[in-house]
Amino acid sequence: MPTGTRYYDGHTAAPHVATLRWSEAVLSIDGVEGELAVWPRARLIVGESDPDGRVALSCKGEPGRVLTDAFALPAQMTAPRGQRWHYLGWVAIGAAALALAFLLVVRLPAAGAALVPRSAENRLGETVESVVVGKHRVCRGDDGQRALEQLEARLAHAAGIAQPVRVVVIDSKTVNALTLPGARMIIMRGLFQRVDNPDQLAGVMAHETGHIARRDPLTALFRSAGITLISTTLGIHLGFADVSSLAGRLVGLSYSRDMERLADANGVAYLQASGLRSDGLAGFFALTEKRNGSGTIGFLSDHPRTLDREKLNQGSPVGESALTAQQWAAVRAMCGKP
Repeated sequence: MPTGTRYYDGHTAAPHVATLRWSEAVLSIDGVEGELAVWPRARLIVGESDPDGRVALSCKGEPGRVLTDAFALPAQMTAPRGQRWHYLGWVAIGAAALALAFLLVVRLPAAGAALVPRSAENRLGETVESVVVGKHRVCRGDDGQRALEQLEARLAHAAGIAQPVRVVVIDSKTVNALTLPGARMIIMRGLFQRVDNPDQLAGVMAHETGHIARRDPLTALFRSAGITLISTTLGIHLGFADVSSLAGRLVGLSYSRDMERLADANGVAYLQASGLRSDGLAGFFALTEKRNGSGTIGFLSDHPRTLDREKLNQGSPVGESALTAQQWAAVRAMCGKP
């Protein structure tokens, strides 16, 4: 059985016969021809002893290691085996906690959303809509409203959405559109004023339709609300007792980057399946990048980079326009402002 202390400098495989000198602050490693290294004790790392009673020492931030007899170490340098297993136990618990967090944040929100009955989702959507609309005036124009509903019906059909999508336009200068639970889409006047043509508007609506098709508003809510709401839902206990609180939470939610990328790609596919031009979404991104640089308007504030989305979702100019000139004029006049 080998005994004695050996020092490996980290540059060659050859061991150096060494002697250890301990002080309160440092460990000095001496070789046959003089001092080999000086390691601060505060940065020493002590390994587990092997069956022969040998232990490895190293120093954080320094090359090399020492192999010596465990009994030669100062008493305070050797942690009892039970303490080491206690540490390893906490490491295992931490790993399990991370795995559980991944399950709760990534997997269960989508599963929980899928279990919510449509009736409960629709009730939540009604409440959230009242919160979002708030004091804003709902813009009403029969011709414009009809044009938007007809366009959305085509997109929803392409997306396989069974229930009619409710489209509401509000008089807000914010450049934004958003989806709510229960197949609801809110479009703000600022979006009409920002886009150059109806195909860009259709691109944004197709993107939002992608969120509706996958029930992303509910999934985002579950991810934000955490384990309490998830466990309640997975237990099929769905009263939404504090629905106003949930509504307020939904207003400030943003989707994950993966959700956004998928909604972009699906939106382009819905436009193509509807026989419409599918380059409007990329056109909207290009317009936004040109006017805003970083794209900090509402629709893009928490989304992936605008330029990246433009490149990934070019679409095609082949197809009919989303709205006729007369329909587009009616839509832009819905809120009574140019």
